[in-house]
Amino acid sequence: MAQILRPSQKYLSKSLFTSIDIGLSLLLLMPTTALADAKNNNSNDPPPQTTGTSGGSRGCETQSETSLSSIPALILLAPSQIYGETLATRPTFAWFISNSASSQMEFRLYEYDQATKQSKLVKEIKDENFKSSPGIMVLSLSSPELLVGRRYLWQVELVCDANRPSGNPFAIAAMKVVPVQANLNKLLSQTNNVLNKAILYNQANLWYNTLEIALTSKDEPRLRELKMSLLEQVANGSETGLKEQIKVELTKSAIHQLQR
Repeated sequence: MAQILRPSQKYLSKSLFTSIDIGLSLLLLMPTTALADAKNNNSNDPPPQTTGTSGGSRGCETQSETSLSSIPALILLAPSQIYGETLATRPTFAWFISNSASSQMEFRLYEYDQATKQSKLVKEIKDENFKSSPGIMVLSLSSPELLVGRRYLWQVELVCDANRPSGNPFAIAAMKVVPVQANLNKLLSQTNNVLNKAILYNQANLWYNTLEIALTSKDEPRLRELKMSLLEQVANGSETGLKEQIKVELTKSAIHQLQR
């Protein structure tokens, strides 16, 4: 795969779960060994340039508007340096926009072949109503249905100047659709409570399932703790010297939900 995945390309070249006590809210903040193990597993290494953070600073804002910080214009809410996992074949994606001004956005989803290092475009959103708002944007897709066992790359681009796409901030993250483990499936079937489900997903290291509940469910203290923990992980994984500032911005952000 190429060293940098450009947003406009259709085809891109090379470049334990254990039983838990559902009532223990402290499990929300416990690290999982699966996450650490994945970082040392070459088979789980995502393609290069999937840091989840856009380059540059404030993106589409003018120099006069760039004053208080140099937080990246775009930060994907995804684990850094590993494949984030999900059970959902129609997962939810989320990202943070630091720019106060609204910009045209573009979203792309690619299926990635680990063996050939080839990526094929399977979903693109670039309509005139797809625009950014400052804060966290949550995108739920109605299609396509992703395939269990497959790996995917997802990308968000801010269109600052349609005539100079090379200057547009963009970021890429990697995800994998995994089968549900029998023990987890049994526990999930025994509860309808969203907090309990979030705890189960979190302990199974299912990033995207956990994040979806944390960002879209009715606010309540223990889910708020979970959301803060996930956002802190994103901030700590950012490749900048502004981790604390990013954490503050993420945790106080408004949430905007999108359907496509």
